[in-house]
Amino acid sequence: MSVFSGYPGLFFEDVKPRQVIVHRLGRTVTFQDNLFFSHSLLNTACLHFDKEYMQFTEFKQPLLVMTMVLGISFGVASEDFKNIARDVEIKNVRMLAPVFDGDTLHVVTEILETKEHPERKDVGIVVARHKTYKNNYATQVMQVDRELLLYKRDYLPRWRIQGKTFAIHR
Repeated sequence: MSVFSGYPGLFFEDVKPRQVIVHRLGRTVTFQDNLFFSHSLLNTACLHFDKEYMQFTEFKQPLLVMTMVLGISFGVASEDFKNIARDVEIKNVRMLAPVFDGDTLHVVTEILETKEHPERKDVGIVVARHKTYKNNYATQVMQVDRELLLYKRDYLPRWRIQGKTFAIHR
């Protein structure tokens, strides 16, 4: 029997320090995305949704909520990092440029460090730096360092279906 499930994503064995991953998908963000996000979090700061107010600022238009940009960045990276057991730490978040309605975000990830987990054999520890860009990679808007636990190929829970274990080989 042949089993194929599409792109399985990266495993701990696949990532090495100094490796750079240009994530395939981009995401165009809209004013409507921003309204939904800011209002669902009860964020009442005018800079995110009041177009008339923002006409009198240096930006001249509403700014997209940067925590939404952070979430979208993680989402874009998730196609390659879909085998995360869990996030351990997010640090050094830097917002470098504003994001506006209609900007398309792209993410590039650099692997900073990999190491074996001291207590678990099913995962390894990965420290990655996500850099988020807009304008076809011309302007970097955000950077964040992320420590995560990434499953090893032989231990991915997804492949233990109905008591069966499927080997994953590239």
